[in-house]
Amino acid sequence: MKINVQPKPTTTIAPYMTGFVVMSTQIRVGILGYQRVVAAESGHDAWISVAIAGLLSHLTIWIICRTLRHYPSADLFGIHRDVYGKIIGNLFSLLYILYFIAMAMVILRGYIEVVQSWIFPGIPIWILGSILLFLAMYTVLGGIRVITGYAIISVFITIWLFFDLYFTLEYARWHYLLPVMEADFKQLLKGALIMAFTSVGYEVLYSIYPYVGDKTRLHRHAQWGAFITNFIYVVLMIISLIFFSEGQLIRTIWPTLQIKTVVYFPFLERFEYLAISLWMLIILPNVMLYMWSASRGCKRMFGWNQKRVLYIIGAVIFIAMQFFVSRHAANYIIDRMSYVSLYMAVIYPYVLLLGVLIKRRWNRREDSSCRDPEISGS
Repeated sequence: MKINVQPKPTTTIAPYMTGFVVMSTQIRVGILGYQRVVAAESGHDAWISVAIAGLLSHLTIWIICRTLRHYPSADLFGIHRDVYGKIIGNLFSLLYILYFIAMAMVILRGYIEVVQSWIFPGIPIWILGSILLFLAMYTVLGGIRVITGYAIISVFITIWLFFDLYFTLEYARWHYLLPVMEADFKQLLKGALIMAFTSVGYEVLYSIYPYVGDKTRLHRHAQWGAFITNFIYVVLMIISLIFFSEGQLIRTIWPTLQIKTVVYFPFLERFEYLAISLWMLIILPNVMLYMWSASRGCKRMFGWNQKRVLYIIGAVIFIAMQFFVSRHAANYIIDRMSYVSLYMAVIYPYVLLLGVLIKRRWNRREDSSCRDPEISGS
């Protein structure tokens, strides 16, 4: 396996598109209920925890881009081979492939859980799961440019859903935010870390890096995309805190959807139904990018046909979802994946950058030793 990838010019994407990729991967099904779990840790100071999580995501994106800048056109799998060698590198790459598949499955299952809870309580998992998987796989077969184009379209189609927060200001109780900084630093940090499953997604930069046309502008656009999503998360958290009391917020499973129930138009009474339906356009880019990254990793590591691998991954995800029939089981696996994503997407990039720096320093020492006349014998 080559360390660096040289994609065809017809398969590359513009740097500004990476901002939309980061936005579409960070906004997922977790945005519908993250307020409850964060508020359970840090109370009415939960918006500070969300802001800390946003700063952490910016720092992690900088770490990822700093790691990628050491290579002209390498992805995560090539970097693993270069830093850890063939055996250990393939082991780490395999873990990431399993992580990508698990994240795609959990996101799909989480969205199905929302549909079952709010719209169609009796709909079987296999019906909605097969429809969503078909749409995702059909788009992934078009390649990274088609996936990126879909991500951009989904952002423009659904971004207006957040402007309905204006309707909640009529019921705002701003004193719910006081006193500020009542939670201690440990509680704020716990609230920020529990946001990991909701705010990650930027780790797909490891996979799409070789396909970015002007790589010098990748970091700038990725940070802008993350800034917009983090701003949305903070604002939505504040709106939830002034709309619900602290006790109500902790007992509300889907605060974002509950907020949308106050939105009323003469021609549309149940606005949350429209929001849930359009949310499919938001979660599909997540599933597409994770499935594409996993299939691409199998092709890079083992030389397998990416299209056939994609079919296998789709079948694995479809079968795995059937084991989480009850809502308790679905919530359990989502909670466990929040801890996994914390390590794989937030902590591990720092470890990988350290490994790259050590590898580079070791190579420079070897090069200098080879040029030393006393050592080389010249």
